[in-house]
Amino acid sequence: MKYAYVSKTGHVEKIVGKLGLDALKIVDGTEKIDGDYVIFTYTCGKGQTPKPVLKFLENNPGVKAVVGSGSNAKSHIETFNFGAENISKVYNVPVLAKLNGVGTDEDIEHIRAELAKL
Repeated sequence: MKYAYVSKTGHVEKIVGKLGLDALKIVDGTEKIDGDYVIFTYTCGKGQTPKPVLKFLENNPGVKAVVGSGSNAKSHIETFNFGAENISKVYNVPVLAKLNGVGTDEDIEHIRAELAKL
């Protein structure tokens, strides 16, 4: 399985690092990845998927699952991790995890277990 991620504040990049994944960093959405992959993303605005991620997904049809990172679940409960939820709905793929910031050690172990199942 391959991995791709986008990170604005560094949280998603830290998650990918904690997992020890060799992942493609999405900068503007024009990047290419061959085959199946899991995408890691944040949410922007009021529950939106970042534009570079939308462009990346249009150009790379092999998405199999998504992991989301959001900040402050308590303050943004209505839109918390909607970037990942949107991808899940449009591409009919599972959300493996919805993390608050970089998540906990338990969150990372959960993601690791879910990735092993793919």
